[in-house]
Amino acid sequence: LLQFVFPCLAVCVALAHCGATVDDNKADGDGKTVEKRGLHLGDYHHHHHEHIKTITIEKKVPVPYTVTKHVPYTVEKKIPYEVKVDVPQPYIVEKKVPVHVKEYVKVPVHVPKPYEVIKKIPYEVKVPVDKPYEVKIHVPQPYEVIKKIPYEVKVPVPQPYEVIKKVPVEVKVEVPVPKPYEVIKKVPYEVKYEVEKPYDVEVPKPYDVEVEKPYTVVVEKKVPYEVKVPVDKPYKVEVEKPYPVHVKVPVPQPYTVEKKVPYTVEKPVPYEVKVPIEKPIPVYSEVKVPIHREIPIPEKYHVEVPIFKHHEHHDDHHDYHSHSHHGHY
Repeated sequence: LLQFVFPCLAVCVALAHCGATVDDNKADGDGKTVEKRGLHLGDYHHHHHEHIKTITIEKKVPVPYTVTKHVPYTVEKKIPYEVKVDVPQPYIVEKKVPVHVKEYVKVPVHVPKPYEVIKKIPYEVKVPVDKPYEVKIHVPQPYEVIKKIPYEVKVPVPQPYEVIKKVPVEVKVEVPVPKPYEVIKKVPYEVKYEVEKPYDVEVPKPYDVEVEKPYTVVVEKKVPYEVKVPVDKPYKVEVEKPYPVHVKVPVPQPYTVEKKVPYTVEKPVPYEVKVPIEKPIPVYSEVKVPIHREIPIPEKYHVEVPIFKHHEHHDDHHDYHSHSHHGHY
């Protein structure tokens, strides 16, 4: 950008200087116009000896314009911050549970005098029971006895026996980490809050409470008194004399006797089975391979601006004739 600005500024300075000289010449002279050759194509008259060009120079007048100026000002921003509140452990949770409360209400009940008291006295009641009777239970002969005998159950096991064993294998996982690594650090800072001054709180003064005068309360007082209950005299109880009891004597009868007979039992004995396992176990994992790829990056390069130089009179005349074939300016 500066390469284009500096040539333009140089041209503007040259034009301003030329305008100043032209004005001075007009003031000093007798109203003659200044003509220069080779800068601008003006009204052209066909002459054989010289080519005259008229230059019109415009003078720039400064005009006031508004300039916006950035004035910094403070902006208040609310920043949230963590507030730690101490919570007791274990935390007490108060829960309102409705409870039924029995309220006793005094109701006047009429009690007759003398008061009737009913007292239960146990007494013996005789129930006629027959003599012990014989109960017969039918038992089949011979009596069947069910006995559980363990026996071997053979389960087919393939040979050789396949043992699946999990072998941990370290797998490296590439985690992309941005570089430079961003570290977020919490910096404590002081936050000032405006607190109002302590204000007055109106507290109501103690007021009078009307208390009723003591009143009479009727209290029932229990007085013990003797109650006579008629009881019969002790009566006789008849007890039977000892009676003969028939005892059955068992008669010997043949019965079955179980005898333990030893027998051979096949017991499975564990033994080691060797299973061939490849060591080490090949584990295939995806590995990221960096690939270099060329990315075109736009580059800034210098472009030269052509600057036209002023030539002699015959060169300008020749150029004019060459341009006149295409059109008149």
